[in-house]
Amino acid sequence: MPESKILSDYADRKIINGFFKGSLLVSTPDILDPRFSRSVIYLISHNEKGAMGFIINKPIDDIQLSDIIKIEKSNKNLAIQKKHTVFFGGPVEFKSGFLLHSTEYEIKNTSLRIDDNFCLTNDTKALADIFEGNGPVSSLFMLGYAGWYPGQLEKEIMEDSWLVVNADPKLVFNKNHSQKYNLCLKLLGIENAYFSSDCGKA
Repeated sequence: MPESKILSDYADRKIINGFFKGSLLVSTPDILDPRFSRSVIYLISHNEKGAMGFIINKPIDDIQLSDIIKIEKSNKNLAIQKKHTVFFGGPVEFKSGFLLHSTEYEIKNTSLRIDDNFCLTNDTKALADIFEGNGPVSSLFMLGYAGWYPGQLEKEIMEDSWLVVNADPKLVFNKNHSQKYNLCLKLLGIENAYFSSDCGKA
């Protein structure tokens, strides 16, 4: 399918179906801001008041999970820590941490269930549980988030700044973070090599 047709289909879907809470945004080459270039964003909210989401494919190399929470370490703790990457979730409130995770784990009156596949928790108890091996089966820890004021995201989607993909948990929690962007393009039927800044333009 031609790339321009893919983009127009998703623009039409936006108009017909409304908001995209629980979906993935995939940046196009039209986005020049390096913070969002080649980014994949999971939207936890999107309504008439605006939108909020987390970049899920940009690890922060110089921050460890142990820098976020200080607990007594054991060999087991350290092994779990090495498996748990800290991500740049977005430029807003960068000092705040958020845990996006699978739904079998919840903290009563604290965790926010987004849908049948994803929950959001920002309680340090969840991080402590991860260190102890009692945390969620799948999770991503992010610092900061991305936000849009009312109507802003809709405008950006119509201007071909973002593509929209269903949020498959296997993709969101994929350990090969560098492949998430290309996997999203593949789901859309787009070859990365041909994904130029001219795509979607009439």
